[in-house]
Amino acid sequence: VILLVVAPAAFAAGGKIAFVDTQTVFDKTKVGKKYQGVLKEYFDSRKKILDLDADEIQKLRDDYGKQSAVLKPEIRKEKEESISRKINEFEKKRSDFNNELAKKNEELSAEFNQEMVAILKDLAKKEKISLILNRTINVMSKGEVPAVLYGDEDLDLTEKVVVELDKKFDAKK
Repeated sequence: VILLVVAPAAFAAGGKIAFVDTQTVFDKTKVGKKYQGVLKEYFDSRKKILDLDADEIQKLRDDYGKQSAVLKPEIRKEKEESISRKINEFEKKRSDFNNELAKKNEELSAEFNQEMVAILKDLAKKEKISLILNRTINVMSKGEVPAVLYGDEDLDLTEKVVVELDKKFDAKK
């Protein structure tokens, strides 16, 4: 619907329409790979902590399982409560880590998008493009849906954006 409203205005202004696959740009560019590495490192460091906690909980459960039949009721209850506390702490820590990861992902995505939009604006000016569409859009947990159902390959700016972002990344080094 948006395309039907905006496209005629873009054509009337004498401009062109193009599209870009932003996910491909993110996957192929040096800056995108850098951000992916940062996220992976961030995730891996937190996963190690959670794995250690999970191992500790499993050990406590195993020990409890071996001893529970011979333990006095009050000691059994203490151990059960201790395991339950550990599990609750683990769940809270996992939730906190997931929130941290989501926040970090959001920060890096915003930085990446800002850099990509600057490149897209430059390309639009150079090539006299009035409208640039994203090839796909994400729809709440339903995955990606094509925003461009068909587009001549001449209108695809993806590779140009990859090249320009990589140039900009290399220039920053």
